[in-house]
Amino acid sequence: MLANLSPLLLAHLVAACLAMPLGAYQLLARQGTPGHALAGRLYVPAMLVCNLGALASYRPDTQFLPFHILAFVSLYSLASGMWALRKWLRTRDAAALKSHKIQMAYSWLGLMMAGFSQVLTNPRFGIIEGFAPVQFWTMVISLNVVLYVIGSWWLFKVLLRRQLA
Repeated sequence: MLANLSPLLLAHLVAACLAMPLGAYQLLARQGTPGHALAGRLYVPAMLVCNLGALASYRPDTQFLPFHILAFVSLYSLASGMWALRKWLRTRDAAALKSHKIQMAYSWLGLMMAGFSQVLTNPRFGIIEGFAPVQFWTMVISLNVVLYVIGSWWLFKVLLRRQLA
């Protein structure tokens, strides 16, 4: 299943698998709890490796897929979240901290959406076999819309509600 992955895609996969629990811990743990800052310091480079690995996997002889575009969106979310944190550390502006939390939450949600999409729609993992292109993209889009709606609800109504008030 994973034996024929290139070193680049293997690094991408390992970084994504590392970032998932680190991001979850960042979201679930209260600021100041043991390991909170360390998890954040590890999450950011893991996400950079994950996104850059996804972008670097593009080759001129392959299609530039929506997954590559979403890697740019993820990089934007990560960078803007870190920029907001930098602003908050300088000014202690509550709006900057709120922006940081929202951007990083969406960074993690995007990672989870990408992970579920890959596992559920990539023939390499054996869950689906031989979808026609229209069926494949219908499945990918439907899955991601559902994950985005559920994930956004969970992030804002359940998880970040107490932090953003």
